[in-house]
Amino acid sequence: MSSRQRNRAELALIAAIAAVTYIASSRTELYERLHALLVRYEIVQADELVIVLLGLMAALVVFSFLRWREARDELSSRIAAEHALHRIAARNRELARALIGLQEAERRRLAHELHDHFGQSCNAIRIDSVFLCRTLHEGSPEHAAAGRVAEVADDLYQTVRGLLYELRPAALDSLGLVGAIQSLCESWEERSAITCALLPSGNIDTLGEDANMAVYRIVQESLSNVIKHASASHVRIRLSECAPGRMVELIIEDDGVGHDAATVRAGLGWLGMQERASMLHGELSISQSRLGGVMVRCRFPADPQFKPHEGAMNGFDK
Repeated sequence: MSSRQRNRAELALIAAIAAVTYIASSRTELYERLHALLVRYEIVQADELVIVLLGLMAALVVFSFLRWREARDELSSRIAAEHALHRIAARNRELARALIGLQEAERRRLAHELHDHFGQSCNAIRIDSVFLCRTLHEGSPEHAAAGRVAEVADDLYQTVRGLLYELRPAALDSLGLVGAIQSLCESWEERSAITCALLPSGNIDTLGEDANMAVYRIVQESLSNVIKHASASHVRIRLSECAPGRMVELIIEDDGVGHDAATVRAGLGWLGMQERASMLHGELSISQSRLGGVMVRCRFPADPQFKPHEGAMNGFDK
C-alpha cells in the first residue's frame, strides 16, 4: 500500500469513528446526561470541563501539527544533506578517475620519451663503444675503457627497459591480460625470490584495454605490497569468470604475516586500487587469506561499459 492510500484509509477511519460517536451520543443523549451529572458540582464549575477538554484537544492538534512540520523540515534537510554528500562523493570519484587517467597518460608519455630518446641514446653509446673495442688494440687502457663503457650502456639500457615495462607494460598489447600478468609474475619472482602462481579460468582476454590496465595495476600494486609488508614465500593469483559473461573476480593472496586492514586502507596504494576497481564499476575488499596472510579481492562486471581514455597508446617496441 502506498503512503497516499494509507493516508486516505486513516482519514476514512477517523471520519467513521467521528460518525459512530455522533450517532451513539445522539441515540443515548450523552451530553444531556453528562450535563445533568456535572450540574451537581456547579460550585466548582465542573460543567465547564467539556469546553476545557475541547480547548485542550484543539491545542494538542496545533501542537501535533507544529511537531509534524518540524519533523518534515528536518527530514527534508537530512535528505538534502544526503543528496549533497552523494554528489560530493560522486564528484570525488570522478576526480579520482580523471587523475588515474592523467597518470596513465603521463606514464605513456614518459615511456615514449624513454624509448625514443634515452633508450636510443644508450644503444648509440653501446654501438660506438663496441666499435672502439674492435678497432683499439686489445689489452690497451683505451680498449678496457671502451669495454666498460659498453657494459655501462648495456646496463642502462636494461634499466630503461625495466622502467618502460613498469610505465607501460607492452605485454598487454602483445600477450593479452593473462600473458602480461604471467610475465609480471615471472619477473617479480626473479626480483623477490617469492613464488607466484597465476590461476586463470574463463574468457578473460576480452575485457578491453582499460579493464586490462586496471586489473594489471591492481595486481602490480598488490605484489608490491607483498614485498613491502607481507614477508611471504608464496603468492597465488586467481583471475576467473565467477558468472560466465557477467562477473570477473580477481583474488590475490599470500602466506605472509598479514597486517591490519585499517592500515592498508589508509595508504595511497590501497586508494588507487579502490578507484581502479570503481572505474570498472566493481568493488575491492581486503581480508584474511586462507594461506595465512592477506587476500585482496576485486569483483567487477565483465562488460563495465566505460570509454577508454583519450590518447591511449596502442603499444611500442621495447
